[in-house]
Amino acid sequence: MRHNKLDTILKMVLVVGIALIIILGGYILIQIHGERTAEVNGSGGSSAKEESGPQVISGSAPQSVSDTMENSAAEDAETTPTEAAKPDPAKYNTTDNWALILVNSSHPYPNGYTAQVTMVDNGQETDSRCAEQLQQMLTDCRAAGYDPLVVSGYRTHSQQILDFESMTNVYVSGGYSEEDAQAMAAESVAVPGTSEHETALAADIGCEHNTAIDSSQDQEEVQKWLHENCWKYGYVLRYPEGKQDITKIVYESWHYRYVGMTAAKVMYDENLCLEEYLKKYVEPYTSLEELDRQAMKTLGLTYTGSASADS
Repeated sequence: MRHNKLDTILKMVLVVGIALIIILGGYILIQIHGERTAEVNGSGGSSAKEESGPQVISGSAPQSVSDTMENSAAEDAETTPTEAAKPDPAKYNTTDNWALILVNSSHPYPNGYTAQVTMVDNGQETDSRCAEQLQQMLTDCRAAGYDPLVVSGYRTHSQQILDFESMTNVYVSGGYSEEDAQAMAAESVAVPGTSEHETALAADIGCEHNTAIDSSQDQEEVQKWLHENCWKYGYVLRYPEGKQDITKIVYESWHYRYVGMTAAKVMYDENLCLEEYLKKYVEPYTSLEELDRQAMKTLGLTYTGSASADS
């Protein structure tokens, strides 16, 4: 009898245990299924959001791609003022383009350039557009107690050829080859076609008591006054000390060049030669070719390109 009751109890416990196991397993399966469903739904919802395009925030209208690009461009325009694309008039006066024409060993003056000249001090000639400034500079220098004298002004192409050949012959006589002599001569006398004197914008100024155009001018009081004051008249010392690597011409304490009032002051204040000034303040806005065009235009000439050196 006892044995039957024990069997009955064991069977009931077994049935209850199996039932509990089944219930627990079902619960676990339901939880796992729920979590997977939530993950799938969450992923799908995120994708839907990503694919739905720009969202409306605080009631504002959706932005299209073109609207977004336009807004970005507008913001860039605000941070980059249009003034930045224009030259500073205190550094570069565009009305003086003709006075900034570059003439050096690598940039000959424009083909067909014919200067319009006016006679000034000592029977020399200079460009008519700066003759008054040159004459006033000489007058003021004399008023300061000095004796300036224009020794060489405008020079024709044929005269430049003679001057260059003469300097070349000096070196040939000293035992140098023709090629070496020409290279050495070019350091002090410009190759024909590349001389500023042929533009009539340059003037070699000495003294009444010393007309030699050489290093004897370096210590003359006239030169010291001109070096300090020529910028006030739109002139600069064209070949200053320490700039030979740039100008390709040795220091010439007597060679002055008209560049206009604005450029002259900047070059004096910042110790720039013409090549440096053009590169820093002009070429970002105006090409050297455009300067040539303007120089020809003010002379009533047609620009057809630059002349070849020694042409």
